Amino acid sequence: MNNKLTIATAIVLIAGFGLLADTGPAHTQAAGTPATITVGIYTPTVPFTNSAARLQYVQRLSKAIESATGAKVHGKSYASFGALKSASPDFAIVDALCYSTNLKWNLLANGEVDGKAATGWALYSRVGGGMPGLQGKKLSYVKTGCRDKDFTLNAMLDTEVSDKFFSAMVGKPTLSGAVADVASFKTSSGVFAPAGQSSGLTKVFATHSVPGPAFVQVNGKLNKDVVAKVKKAVVGYGGGGAISGWGAANDKPYNALKGQLSTHVKRPLFAAPSPVRLSSGAVIKTPKSLDEAALTAVTQHFDEPAKRQ
Repeated sequence: MNNKLTIATAIVLIAGFGLLADTGPAHTQAAGTPATITVGIYTPTVPFTNSAARLQYVQRLSKAIESATGAKVHGKSYASFGALKSASPDFAIVDALCYSTNLKWNLLANGEVDGKAATGWALYSRVGGGMPGLQGKKLSYVKTGCRDKDFTLNAMLDTEVSDKFFSAMVGKPTLSGAVADVASFKTSSGVFAPAGQSSGLTKVFATHSVPGPAFVQVNGKLNKDVVAKVKKAVVGYGGGGAISGWGAANDKPYNALKGQLSTHVKRPLFAAPSPVRLSSGAVIKTPKSLDEAALTAVTQHFDEPAKRQ
């Protein structure tokens, strides 16, 4: 009997120590730190090799945030911008175009691609003849779900042509898919893409630079200290992969991109004519007969001015 009680007591003690051991990590969290944090990613124009590489990147970054905050951090990749918005993660890495159309989110860091805060884009084609050669052909583009048509026609083409210039605009879920639609599948004849992502296509002309992805705070109810720790962890993350690093938050490039999405109305400019000033001596002369007592015809007091140059 005593042996049974002793064994039972030992089991209770072991279980108790086990519970104490399980509660250990909670003591490393600062007050106000949530038990879990979710970081999402949606970057269809960032040149990740595939969806697996994109997921691996956000998961590695999540580990760095986990070390900085003490919370359990989950990294998740989303197939569409609508899916990310519906899931409403605490933080997110989003495409520049999508952040430019959702500036209400709190920007924490600017992403860099190949060490640059912005990348020049260009129109690439597999047919000759420049821009006229693309008339009536299909144009491939990255379908982000964030004012894609305005991005293509206004930001990339400066509203120089209408959507009827192309026979169709073919949306693809990723940059690599949009380029492949022209280079390999040959479904479309042209595509807008960042420099270095043209896959052997012919460059028609360069367009504007597009900023890198944005790291934003989606959940506005998080503790400020937690947000500060996350921001510091992201900016200090060396990372690697398609997103080479992160810089200090700067809204200006994204505001500029948003402005480029509007239709550009071009008006002719007229130069103001230079004023012509004539002295009285140029039009009036004193005839010799003025001092004489006799009357002089009025026409003798005027002279025809010199012709304008």
